[in-house]
Amino acid sequence: MEPLCFGVNLLVGLFLSGICAFAFPPTHFSQHASFQTALQSKPSEQQKQQVNTVSVACHPDSLEITIKADMFAVGAPVNREELRLGVDHSDSCRAAASSEDEYRIVVGLVDCGTKHWMTEDSLVYTNLLIYSPEASPNGLIRMDEAVVPIECHYGRSYSLSSSSLMPTWIPFTSTQAAVETLAFNLRLMTNDWMHERSANMFHLGEPISIEASVRVGHHMGLRVFISSCVATLQPDIYSEPKYIFVENGCLLDSQLPGSKAHFLTRTQDDKLQLVIDAFKFHNDDRGELYITCHLNAVPVNDAEAPNKACTFVNGRWRSADGNDYLCGYCQSEAGQLHSKASKFDPRAFGKPAEPEPLFRSGLRTNQVWDHEKRVGPVMVLPSLKSGPLPMEELPLV
Repeated sequence: MEPLCFGVNLLVGLFLSGICAFAFPPTHFSQHASFQTALQSKPSEQQKQQVNTVSVACHPDSLEITIKADMFAVGAPVNREELRLGVDHSDSCRAAASSEDEYRIVVGLVDCGTKHWMTEDSLVYTNLLIYSPEASPNGLIRMDEAVVPIECHYGRSYSLSSSSLMPTWIPFTSTQAAVETLAFNLRLMTNDWMHERSANMFHLGEPISIEASVRVGHHMGLRVFISSCVATLQPDIYSEPKYIFVENGCLLDSQLPGSKAHFLTRTQDDKLQLVIDAFKFHNDDRGELYITCHLNAVPVNDAEAPNKACTFVNGRWRSADGNDYLCGYCQSEAGQLHSKASKFDPRAFGKPAEPEPLFRSGLRTNQVWDHEKRVGPVMVLPSLKSGPLPMEELPLV
């Protein structure tokens, strides 16, 4: 068998040049691939140094991922306990030390949430290597989250079964991987959703169009969700008063009489669009709001992820993604929130008896990535008058 050439590219916001390696006929039916990365503390230095930090071997019945302890090539090792394959938190999916400066993950082809599909001539397995740093005891995080989409291709010679691949399934392409930080965004949009809104001024009752998005350079798709949203007078989400209008993916504001708030039917996995009515806080003359939302993203092919985007329409909860059955939890969410509300119902901004993390309460899902984003200040002006002006407001002639 002649040597096989394959390319592996690393994406860090942009494509870096690929490398070419050769795999000879393996005695253990495995093939290794490494990729190049340049992760520096300053953006201007990102392309000055290239370091091999991850390699992947595609075996007939398993994936073997090797990670340099200094994964970001900054002279500081990452904690192996913060590295895992897929959304599964089980120990078998976490990295183990194979040497002083190297970690390794070896799993079966169908373990740790690995997905697969067939093309005309290939069998493709994909998963995500996730680096999720935890805060230190004093609340510090010194490195960003990162993801490494993993992909193994096998020549399609036999049908797929639940058993291991036969030895004749020799990997002809190893992994294509990318280390990159996800870019979440929250923007105020024009009513046609074509452009970001240039002015943050709205009249009372006017629709506010909000778009959440996530960007990842690799072709591995992610679906973005709005887990929670709160409106406040200050940038601090725990300041008072506050109005929680989305909780655990349920648009609670859509339950109010006369409300036009709704999630739009999703047309792109990496975007989610939301409309609410412009409002003001009771007895507040500033007409100024900050809107903070907690966003999360999950792989598109993760059918078990219970994340949702639900609107109350015609007496029932409806999903922006068509899976209305996930919206069944929204009724209890709405009841809990209203039970906390103050005397200014229905637009009340209740304060819990004891502080609780706003965006960590309620249902926990198999989230892979999450981030908090804010827009504001949003200026809310008095409503536009649609009828004829009263006599006292007519100009003198």
